[in-house]
Order: sequence, then C-alpha cells, then structure tokens
Amino acid sequence: MYGTLRRRLTLFLFPATFLAALYACLPHLGMLSPSWREVVPYAAYLALFLGLFLSFHFNRSRAFFVTLLLLAFCWNSTLLSRGGEGAASFQRLDDILVFLLPVNIALFCLMREKGLFTSAGRKRFLFLCIQAIVLAILAKNAHAETLEAATSWAFGAIGNARDLPRSATPVIGACGIIAACTSLVRNSIIDSAFLGVLAALAIIFTHAPVGDVQPVFLFGAGVILSLSILQDSHNMAYRDDLTGLLSRRALNEALTGLGRRYAIAMVDLDHFKRVNDAYGHDVGDQVLRMAGAKMRMVKGGGRVYRYGGEEFAIIFPGKGVEHVLDHLEELRNAIAAYRFAIRGPDRPVPSRQGKKLRADGRAVRHLSVTVSIGVAESSDGVKSSREVLVAADAELYRAKQRGRNRISSP
Repeated sequence: MYGTLRRRLTLFLFPATFLAALYACLPHLGMLSPSWREVVPYAAYLALFLGLFLSFHFNRSRAFFVTLLLLAFCWNSTLLSRGGEGAASFQRLDDILVFLLPVNIALFCLMREKGLFTSAGRKRFLFLCIQAIVLAILAKNAHAETLEAATSWAFGAIGNARDLPRSATPVIGACGIIAACTSLVRNSIIDSAFLGVLAALAIIFTHAPVGDVQPVFLFGAGVILSLSILQDSHNMAYRDDLTGLLSRRALNEALTGLGRRYAIAMVDLDHFKRVNDAYGHDVGDQVLRMAGAKMRMVKGGGRVYRYGGEEFAIIFPGKGVEHVLDHLEELRNAIAAYRFAIRGPDRPVPSRQGKKLRADGRAVRHLSVTVSIGVAESSDGVKSSREVLVAADAELYRAKQRGRNRISSP
C-alpha cells in the first residue's frame, strides 16, 4: 500500500517542480533582451493553444474545456491591460472569473472523461456557453457602480495584490482539495494537471495583474496541461487499462533494448477459464487486477508486463535464472495464499466496506488462484531476446504439464 501511495504522489511531482522553477526564474526575466521580452506575453497564448490542439486531437474533453476557460481568462486580462472605454467591464469579468475558474475546474475534476463528440461533451460545452452568455450580458449592460454594489459583499483588497475577494481563498483551497483527491483516487495524470493549474491560478490571483506573473504562470498552466495530455495518451498506448501494468507494446520495445545478460519469466494463471465460467467475467477481471498488483511488487528489479489474456511477462535486466528463482517463488506463494472473497452481485464497490464485510465473515465463499511460471535467461548474449521469450514460454508449458502452481527453468 505504501508503494502504491508513493507512486500516486509522484503525479504531483512535475506540476509542483515546474511551477517552482517558474517562480524561481521570475526575477531573472528582466535580464532578457527587449526582443525576447516582447515574446513573454504571447507565450501563454502559445502554450494554451497547444493544449487546446492536443486535447482536441486526443479527444480529451475535460482538458479541452479547462484550456478554453484559461484562454478566455487570458484574453480578458489582455483586454483589461489595454484599458480604454470597456476597462470597467473587463475588470468586473476578471473579478467574477476569480471564482468561476476554480469552481469550473473542480467540477471537471469530478466528471468522468466522456469525449468531445458525445452527448455529454455537447452538454458540457452548452454549460460553458450559458456561463459565457451570462457574463457577456453582465459586462455589456451593467454599469461599474451597479455591479460593484451587487458584489461588494465579496470583495476586499489584499495589500499590493490583485483585488482578490477574501472569500475566494477558501474557494480555491477547496477546489484544490477536490483536484488532489480525484488525482489520488483515480491515479489520473489529467486531474493532477488540474491541481497544477489551480496552483498557477492561485499564484496569479495573489499578485498584482501587472508585470510578468500572469503570462508566465498561464504559460506554465498551458505546458502542464499539454504534457499531461501527451502522458495520458502515452499511458493508454503502453499500459493495460485493466491491471495498470505495461502492455505488450511496451514489452516489444523493451525486448529490443536489453543488454547481454537478463532473465525473462512468463507467468500464467492456472485454470483461469474455469474462473470466468464459474463466476463471470467481472470476477475474472478482479482476479486479473489482484494478480497484476501482486506481480507489480515482485522483487529483484523485475519489470512486469501484461502479455495477453491471463499471461504476464517479467523481465529481470542484468540477472540470471539463479538470481530470480527465489523472487519468483515468493511471488507464486503470495498469489496462491491470497483468498479472494466472492459475494455475488451485491458486492460493495467501496474497498473499505468490502474489508468490513470480510472481517464480519459475511462473504459467501472464497476463491484462490495459482500461477505457473516458466523462466529462461540469455546465455552470454548468444540468444536473442525473442528466443529467450520463446524459451521461457516453453518452460511455462512444462510447468503446466507437471501439475501447475510451480516454477520451471532449464
């Protein structure tokens, strides 16, 4: 459990590090040449338009709409900085967006990814359009004094900073907690990017709307969103959705980059078809997730891949068969010793409730599964990685023939 939590906490590593680096570089922007200084205000638009393109291309509706909101805020801030006749209206929109942006981002955190070109995607777009229409009406028809009187309850200036409403601080904090929780629960890099965006907005809102803070951190928000979309798409291509393990495509690439010495183990669940036939594919999926979680904890530096169906592959770089047998035996015992509770169609979704039922002895029956393992190694670089994989698969077949729930090696 500690390892899983640690892996999930790494989701926040890049956004936090990147924003900290931007903050550290902020005082040094004045050293840029005049030509580069002129580029700074446009960098935010460049990063946000890149995020908009990537989210559209990869059909990530939540990231698309959040980027659209950031672009609207950036555009309004640009108009506000130019002054002129409509400056009062743009200021009021800026004041409202201090609340509206974090709340919308939190709402998108709570939503599931449904794609852009779906009924849910159209409804979400309509939701944002209604907000835009209401804001446009307020900006066009309301006098600055009237709107100031209507919203004066919320506003109080923070010294030498933006006219940030005092009540906006807990709102942004609550929205950040929502984003952090959804990131940890879903193990979602997109949600962790939303938390990074909220952190960037918090920095922007607590600084005066002049200078480089706003364009720099809007640029940071755009970069965080863009990279999260690319990473999420990479995970879809190279990770198995069911188990969270690396997929066969990742295995095929890993096989081409191994050194002269390595071992490969092929692991297969015994009698898995009987599990599906007796308990249904939902229980079968849960068994696969359990087995994947156990294999992820294998020692000896093994990298685990889902090969296909109920078969898995483990690569041990720089190791021979004699170095990995104890680790594989420990893995085999851990899976065989695990008792999987079968409670029928009323099985509770929350894991805590399930643990409580198991503690109360209310499970109807238990299921235990075993695995057979075949392992082979490269011999002084003579064998290709494909040949070693085939040899490990042959050893797996021998383990099945010898009675299953065992390890076979040359």
